[in-house]
Amino acid sequence: MGSWEDLAGYLAGLSGEDRDGFSRHAALDIPEQENAVCGTLRAYAAGDPAATPSVLLAATAMRAAHSRDLDLARRLGAAALEFSETVEERQLAHVALAQAHFQNRRDEEELSRFEEHCLAAVELGHAGTFCYERLAALYEFRGQREEAARISRRAAEVLRAAGDERAAARFERRLRRLSGGDSD
Repeated sequence: MGSWEDLAGYLAGLSGEDRDGFSRHAALDIPEQENAVCGTLRAYAAGDPAATPSVLLAATAMRAAHSRDLDLARRLGAAALEFSETVEERQLAHVALAQAHFQNRRDEEELSRFEEHCLAAVELGHAGTFCYERLAALYEFRGQREEAARISRRAAEVLRAAGDERAAARFERRLRRLSGGDSD
């Protein structure tokens, strides 16, 4: 399940309020009729050949989360996960869900879901810093220094492999600090 036609069906099945929210956060005018939705999505895909339904859903979920439209963000993130066909798409969907749950991190259940989705993105080798930074800080706050070090080590490894030397160096400094070295 990952075609633009499938996404058109999904979007056409949303409530009017959710479809409006998707339109707002995606900056796409999504009509009510499924065949018209498909045309809109095909035009969008023609303008960005690298785009996929899952990536569009995940990116829209992230924007919804940052706007604190959290119920929609969670639904779109879950849909992004369902629509994902590649490891990279699954990584991004998990990050989108982590960001949505992070917004209410003071709630224990939300914090647990945030951690679950961050760990899934980390396991899949996501090369962004959001999950690594937040997980390492969470583990440090909890006094779980070994877990913070494990996440920091993984971050340095993945980010360096992705060519992000600056971020990798930041995590290496954190590792030294966690091991009693640098106080950076």
